Amino acid sequence: MHNPLFDRALEKGARCERLSCEEAYCLAEKITPDRLHRLGQAALANRQKRYGRSATYVFNLQINPSNICGSGCTFCNYAASRNAPHAYVLEEPDILDKVRRLQATEAHIVGGLNQIWSYARNLELVRSLRSTFPELHIKAYTAVEIDYFARTSGLTESDVLDQLLEAGLDAMPGGGAEIFSQRLYKQHWKNKTSPEGWVRIHQLAHGKGIPTNATMLFGFGDTWAERIEHLLILRQAQERSGGFSCFIPLPFQPGAGHFIEKGPTPLETLAVLAISRLVLDNIAHLKSYWPMTGLEAGAAGLSWGADDMDGTISEEKIAHLAGADSPVGMAREKMVETIETAGFTPVERDGMFAHREVAG
Repeated sequence: MHNPLFDRALEKGARCERLSCEEAYCLAEKITPDRLHRLGQAALANRQKRYGRSATYVFNLQINPSNICGSGCTFCNYAASRNAPHAYVLEEPDILDKVRRLQATEAHIVGGLNQIWSYARNLELVRSLRSTFPELHIKAYTAVEIDYFARTSGLTESDVLDQLLEAGLDAMPGGGAEIFSQRLYKQHWKNKTSPEGWVRIHQLAHGKGIPTNATMLFGFGDTWAERIEHLLILRQAQERSGGFSCFIPLPFQPGAGHFIEKGPTPLETLAVLAISRLVLDNIAHLKSYWPMTGLEAGAAGLSWGADDMDGTISEEKIAHLAGADSPVGMAREKMVETIETAGFTPVERDGMFAHREVAG
């Protein structure tokens, strides 16, 4: 038996129309085989109305200057203490050499909260990358890092963003949002930026003309109601500042010996993608992040509302230290093949989602 509210939400969502809060919550009231199928159909109709059969990817490089971090988030297998066996620190010449070797379009820089790679050093890295590679799109530092840079340097968050912008920053990634739940914040990542702080810093960046991504970590004890609340908070924030380019749902990777043995199933991930596409009518792009979903589920996500598969990500450490079993790197050819196999037309983009012509 169909629920009229659910039916109406799907019809409006398929037409890219704004859902009421009640309609948004109704989408995730219960997940049944019939509802799952219909969610996918509505999300596919929405993304086809926006993008047709095109699916984008970017030739990008992940730079994690160090994994030494004192934040102590319970869900993270990436962070290391200074003396841990898997702790590492990259040096500037190695980073510049890697960018030169790979000739990526975009560099995505995220690191741990430490004073080995201090704010001054990170700022200088952006400046070096910009002067050495003028065309490189530099997407760097989460709201968590901006907060930490401000606290450890004695500057305001606004000062930090101004200086990074002046040094050559193009955009900010969306990491560190986790899920906008006070319950889970106090339990799992209370030593870093709060949900309110994350939103505030992103809106501050938007006010300076810095576009940002947004994320949501799910599948570590969160409820469907908390997931919908997260989406609605993002939608409201976008109404105010308009600077979110893309939304990226991230399925939790438990890793060995974690407080949850299994992360979300691929089907649950697809349901999150579909509902995200239907609720976030004012955020243009939805990313199916294959390093955390796995390659097959990542490609399937294109039929569940996503229009982008992120990129070739030649070295992605965070998800893999957390136990993700997707390939460490993907060449352009593999990305093209994966998107085509899913039934879509692959289009290479730049860091601002503009389509690129690829020689050869």
